[in-house]
Amino acid sequence: MTDADLMNPRDNVTPQLVIGLAVMAAGVLMTLDVAGMVHARDYLRYWPVVLIVIGALNLASGSSRRGSSTGLVQMAIGIWFLLISTRVLPRNAWLLFWPMVLMFGGAMLVLHTIRRGSEPLDTREMVSMTGILGGSNRQSNANPLRGGELVGLMGGGRLDLRQAVIPPGGQAVLDVLCVMGGYEIVVPDSWIVDDRTTAFLGGNGNETRPRADASAVLVLRGFLMMGGCAIKN
Repeated sequence: MTDADLMNPRDNVTPQLVIGLAVMAAGVLMTLDVAGMVHARDYLRYWPVVLIVIGALNLASGSSRRGSSTGLVQMAIGIWFLLISTRVLPRNAWLLFWPMVLMFGGAMLVLHTIRRGSEPLDTREMVSMTGILGGSNRQSNANPLRGGELVGLMGGGRLDLRQAVIPPGGQAVLDVLCVMGGYEIVVPDSWIVDDRTTAFLGGNGNETRPRADASAVLVLRGFLMMGGCAIKN
């Protein structure tokens, strides 16, 4: 064991460790249940505590804005299911879960749009795509590119930004909402992709390899549920 491990024991407490301990505990409880020593059902109903602990770890790490927001979402979902499993809330309350997730994702997109709408922007400097039960391919040559919106509801598409221009040292912001859908985003190697999205059962795959002198930044923010984006050069 190194001196660093002794100085920072909390660094060894990871979501993987929590899940591993939870799986081991579940196995022990089931074994004792078979032996007639305990009723596993009385303890297994507290499974959402695992999700709450994982969310708390992600929130406490504070390594990135995305990690913090993901931690808050995980904790909120864990608390919701814990209240249901302990019968503080009625069992049919889980039917409200997915509608609330959709409302949350839509609200985030609306807030981002309203905030950006306060700045006067030329529509030629923006890109907008909506895929609902379908998809499309689009290419943008905006110069400069200020940002845009991508919405995929059981749909999506491909967005080619290789001809678009973000001034060196500048940034553009794409607001993304993907629910059981996703997008492929192609960017030039002179851009750096800053992923700030919040994901639930989804996520973004950033496969870009920016040049050493890259200074233009494309910021992705929004909400991803059972979907996401593939970003590549």
